[in-house]
Amino acid sequence: MWMWFSSLAMAASPSPYPELQIAVHGGLVQPLLVRGFNAAVDVRAGRFVASYSHGEGLDFTRTPGVLPDAQREVGVTVRQPWTTGFGIGASVVDELTVLVDFKVHRIEVDTGLDVAAYSTVTLGGEVGYRLFVVDNFFIHPVVRFWPTIATTAPNGFQLETEAGAFQHDPLPVGAGSFFANVLVGYAFDVKGTRRTFTLFGKKRARKD
Repeated sequence: MWMWFSSLAMAASPSPYPELQIAVHGGLVQPLLVRGFNAAVDVRAGRFVASYSHGEGLDFTRTPGVLPDAQREVGVTVRQPWTTGFGIGASVVDELTVLVDFKVHRIEVDTGLDVAAYSTVTLGGEVGYRLFVVDNFFIHPVVRFWPTIATTAPNGFQLETEAGAFQHDPLPVGAGSFFANVLVGYAFDVKGTRRTFTLFGKKRARKD
């Protein structure tokens, strides 16, 4: 009996998510704090979410918690010429989304006397909420945890500076593998209509 009532309730309450939606967005942290940019595209089918993102030209030299103070003080710079990867996950409640992310990051270290480059691979997760502000324009605060699972420099390397040589170990992504961002973007409802919360404008719009 309970299963019958549950099925009836589900049939009477259609999914608030479109059958197919494509969204494009970019992060604000990259241009504001680390100079570069990051762009992404999400494909959503009901609750299912798949995402691909790519960033370029990031500079983490002054980002707190990334480069050890001793290295920064002697003029070491750390840049990420590119970072790329994908994520899969689901919308849990309204626009609260949980993803598992797989990313590859290229890192360049420059001391002025020495230059080295290596790659790291991260596998972690992110939690975020898309707040639709007006119609299909949204802002999307996210918190990510991307621990390193592989690197092309597992033992680090020695680099020369004017103050002498130092040991550079592979750097985590973010501060202790944690970092936050605010994404801004636009969603295209390809098939079906989104009926989740919108701050201004139409509320839970739907096609009859």
